[in-house]
This record gives sequence, structure tokens and C-alpha cells, in this order.
Amino acid sequence: MAPRQHPTSSKPFSVRAESESLPALTSYLLSLISIKQSNLCVSADVHSTSTLLKLAEEIGDSICVLKTHADIIDDFSDRTIKGLQEIAKRKNFLIFEDRKLGDIG
Repeated sequence: MAPRQHPTSSKPFSVRAESESLPALTSYLLSLISIKQSNLCVSADVHSTSTLLKLAEEIGDSICVLKTHADIIDDFSDRTIKGLQEIAKRKNFLIFEDRKLGDIG
């Protein structure tokens, strides 16, 4: 007997994004996945603003989410935030800040 699929898992991301029961961010992410034909999330484990912005510029067209770690960026500032926001808006990807709040020892 074949495993049963949840009804939404067989629908295209674009159709799932239109569900009124979804939070806005979920709907937006599903739309990005559909538009970009990718669900790629890249973890940017870099230590400088210039490296982070260069990475975002280079891969932004191919990703849906860029996961950042502000805690490890040595020169983190408003320049980092504004630069990353500008690239994300232009390249159409989300920024996910992965803060470490004592969750690992």
C-alpha cells in the first residue's frame, strides 16, 4: 500500500501560495519558490560586511532565502543591514537572521 500524501503536498507552490489560510510570509515564500523554480536557502557564514554583500550579490538571483549570522560579522553595522536589504529587494530573496541565543553550548 502506497503512503498517503497530504492534499496540499501535491499542489504546485504557486497554488499553495494563494491559500487564504496561510500567513503572509509563508505565502510570499511559496511564491518566491514558484517564481525562481528553486527552494534554495544559503547559510552565509562569513565574518565581514563586504564578504556578505558580495555573496548576496553573486547568488541572490538563485536563492529564495539568505540565512545570516550577525553575531559573527566583525564589522556589523547599519551599512550591513541597508546593503543587504537593498540587494534582497533587487534580487528578490528573503533574509533570515539566525541569532544564537544560548541554544548551544
